Amino acid sequence: MDLVNRADLYAAVFQNVHEGIVITDKRGSILSVNRAFTLTTGYTEEEVIRKRPSILQSGKQSPSFYIEMWASIYEKGTWQGEIWNRRKNGEVYLEWLTIDAVKDEEGQITHFVGIFWDITERKRTEEKLHLYSRIFENTSEGIMITDTRGTILWVNPAFTATTGYIAEEAIGKKPSMLSSNQHDAQFYVDMWTTIYDKGSWQGEIWNRRKNGEIYPEWLSINTVKDESGFITNYVGMFSDITERKKSEEHLKFLAHYDVLTELPNRFLFQDRLTQALLQAQRLGRQVAVMFLDLDRFKWINDTYGHGIGDQLLQSVANRLKKCVRKSDTVARLGGDEFTVILSTIQQAKDAAKVAEKIAQALSQPFQLEENEFFITTSIGISVYPADGRNLETLIKNADAAMYCAKELGNNYQFFTTEMKETTTEKIMLENSLHKALDRHEFMVYYQPQVDIHTREIISMEALIRWNHPEMGVVSPAEFIPLAEETGLIVQIGEWVLETVCRQNKAWQDNGYKPMKIAVNLSPRQLQDKGLLKTISRILRETKLDPSYLELEITEGISIHHIDSIIKIIDGIRDLGVTVSIDDFGTGYSSLSYLKQYRIDRLKIDRSFVKDILTDPRNAAIAKAIIELAHGLELNVVAEGIESEEELHFFKDNRCDAVQGYLFYKPMPIQEVESMLKNVSYVANPRN
Repeated sequence: MDLVNRADLYAAVFQNVHEGIVITDKRGSILSVNRAFTLTTGYTEEEVIRKRPSILQSGKQSPSFYIEMWASIYEKGTWQGEIWNRRKNGEVYLEWLTIDAVKDEEGQITHFVGIFWDITERKRTEEKLHLYSRIFENTSEGIMITDTRGTILWVNPAFTATTGYIAEEAIGKKPSMLSSNQHDAQFYVDMWTTIYDKGSWQGEIWNRRKNGEIYPEWLSINTVKDESGFITNYVGMFSDITERKKSEEHLKFLAHYDVLTELPNRFLFQDRLTQALLQAQRLGRQVAVMFLDLDRFKWINDTYGHGIGDQLLQSVANRLKKCVRKSDTVARLGGDEFTVILSTIQQAKDAAKVAEKIAQALSQPFQLEENEFFITTSIGISVYPADGRNLETLIKNADAAMYCAKELGNNYQFFTTEMKETTTEKIMLENSLHKALDRHEFMVYYQPQVDIHTREIISMEALIRWNHPEMGVVSPAEFIPLAEETGLIVQIGEWVLETVCRQNKAWQDNGYKPMKIAVNLSPRQLQDKGLLKTISRILRETKLDPSYLELEITEGISIHHIDSIIKIIDGIRDLGVTVSIDDFGTGYSSLSYLKQYRIDRLKIDRSFVKDILTDPRNAAIAKAIIELAHGLELNVVAEGIESEEELHFFKDNRCDAVQGYLFYKPMPIQEVESMLKNVSYVANPRN
């Protein structure tokens, strides 16, 4: 090859290599650059000829950096490393640069040649990989990566911490090494079908640790695909949910059973009665429902204290269970009220025999600590289908029969049609209730809710009062259940909602600090198909910002309407209104559905607050509720706070807010406005 052809070849190579090349004289003036240089820097050759490479400096390197770089070049004849430079458009980029000194035959430097390539993206990728590696190594979730055949390629420290297997023991094995044999083959078929169809799967799975312990985990499996869309790996991420499951199981027990006696509570009682009635209807059999009330219990409880009272209730529960068959149900509804379901009886006298057995068992003395106690019981009995064909009627009639037994002094009494006369007062109250709205006899009181840490008033709860012209102030405990039963609660609830929204807007218009006000919705209202339209209309007509309204749902929501209630809650949230669950912990709701509710707050019922300092069980329940709520990212409000000691308990256990007589009793409008004029809105305990 002659010199001309060789020169042409060198020139072609110079211009077409991917690396940027810059040639300077010994003083650093640029003599030539190639095409890759111009593409990388944005400068044309004409713009840089006779300029110095310093036109590319980014300012990110210190003067000492360049001193050391040139010292190396003059001493060793070369330098290479990372350097930040700046393109013509001002963008800073990272390049890998090699500078070599060119010397003549006498060893004198005549030129410098710089060769570089842009490594900005590579550096970013490396940093991302480093970040991912740190996340992988430090996340609390166990991570396992497999190839397409399911062979484990990599696990992180959290995997080891959870399963007990170190990386060396897991790599090269299959994930089936963790199998607990708790799931059938169809479970895994469904899992992998979902992964292949959707690219991911997540759910609860039981696995086995190295020590043989079976544990629950929440597992998500995702596919990793290459640029062509082919699966290259599977990534499994999991967290040990043992403690959460224990908490859920504990709360599930609390939801279905009475903590003190460990008997079924009201919710489970109603569920079992419903099932018993369905079976009786199918088989043409009878079912008996008993309501029991302990005579003299209140006197014993008040005289000897709650400790003795609790022991007595536990002893009663144990005796009752011995009086019935395994197929029957003994439940405690609260206080000293117990119920019994005799799931199948041939005739009414079968129920009478059980009632006599119960009366005899409870008439025997109770030895509690150093004292001996005697009690009697009043039992009301209703029988399906003679005394009612549905749960509500049978319960109502058994309750009426129990009160009759108490009045007559008999141990037990069957329901009779004559007992309906005793409902006269109830009917009169119902008639008055129908007229109360038109007569403007209802009033709304407001009770502030206080931030537990700052003691700032953050919201209020609206509470209805009935000022009857003849009976005076009627307790909500008397007329709300009646309104619920008759359906009047829908009209009353609508009136309360509109009154509260209108009043809240008026307060805001008058310059008071905007504040959320909570209004109770009853289960009956939630079944009203027009509820969402009603809420929307009231917000529109009153012009109240929805964010200042909260709707409280009692925990007694019917389990049979869960799906529709979820839709209602979603609809309320879509209106911009927040939702909370009131009286939480009384055990009437289904915890399995709690996580499906789009709610914002849980309110701990007063029944757990009043003995929180003396009853470890109440304290444990309250702590569990707070932990559960925070785990679901919900706020918690404790109701009925009456002492600083109760306040400190909930503050120590990270409750968010409280309400109760310690700070404010429910107040009429005038007192609320007087309170609101205090611009600090910081609550102080009442004397």
